[in-house]
Amino acid sequence: MNEAPYFSVVIPVHNKFPHLERSINSVLNQSYKNFEIILIDDASTDGSSEKLLTFTDPKISLYKRSAPGPGGYAARNLGIKHSKYEWICFLDADDEWRTELLSTIMEYISENATIECITWGWFNVSAKSKVLDITSRINARHSHLYFTLIEFFNQKHTLWTGAVAFKKDLLLRSGCFPEVGYKRGGDVDTWIRCLWNSKGNMWINKTLSYYYLDSVNMVTKLTKRETLYFFSPFLTRLLTESNDKLLIKAIKSFQNERIYSTIRGQIIDRHPTDYQLIRRMNYSSDSVKLVFKLIYNRFKYSVKHFLGSLFRVNKTSST
Repeated sequence: MNEAPYFSVVIPVHNKFPHLERSINSVLNQSYKNFEIILIDDASTDGSSEKLLTFTDPKISLYKRSAPGPGGYAARNLGIKHSKYEWICFLDADDEWRTELLSTIMEYISENATIECITWGWFNVSAKSKVLDITSRINARHSHLYFTLIEFFNQKHTLWTGAVAFKKDLLLRSGCFPEVGYKRGGDVDTWIRCLWNSKGNMWINKTLSYYYLDSVNMVTKLTKRETLYFFSPFLTRLLTESNDKLLIKAIKSFQNERIYSTIRGQIIDRHPTDYQLIRRMNYSSDSVKLVFKLIYNRFKYSVKHFLGSLFRVNKTSST
């Protein structure tokens, strides 16, 4: 067994005042104590800056940025820069860990010297429901699994910021988080680069994190859908330089799925369709089939919306 690891936990904070007690205390209360917490005040204006000063545990270091960065990516990079330990975990300031999280992943890391990325299960929590993440549902019969970048592209594994730990060296070799060009999706771009460079990745079948969907000031609610990460320079380079047919097929499948879900989301959210995506479909397989699927779903949504409007008009007239 290897020496027990130490963890640096990076928490970026931008206007998350109502949730800070929950997130920070969920780390301070960990049963495994070999960790530090790095708080990054990303130019908060809602009282979060003052609230962060009340957390005085010696395990905590606090740094402040003068201007907020999109997606908290620059704040995370600042946390990585100031981290002291070999392993780095991330927790958003509105989410939460179970108290046994670090002790659980410590045991797996200690017994598997080759892994550089470890992930685990989480719940998506809203006021109405608590839903298990897709990876845990797909792989429910396994206690743990090793996985590759190709399996990530094929949707057999997903990663989320609050349920992943990387070796610091892997993050540095992979370029950390993108500080320009991304308002959303920069985390996925980071996962892809890390998985490409990693010597080993493990998922463990333990539900140890909570992703709260009803938090204040959420990037996913306030920012228009981003599309760059699945046409990033890194992915384009892999497609043009790799001779691995399985990898190329997996990337194209991943891009197709992302194109479809993005445009479908824009239609449902009543945003203008991003036709730039259609122009980039030369990178994707089965493009014609995908276009027809999108047209069909848009037509179906339009008919449903029209019939719903007609029903509401008739109901109003009758009353």
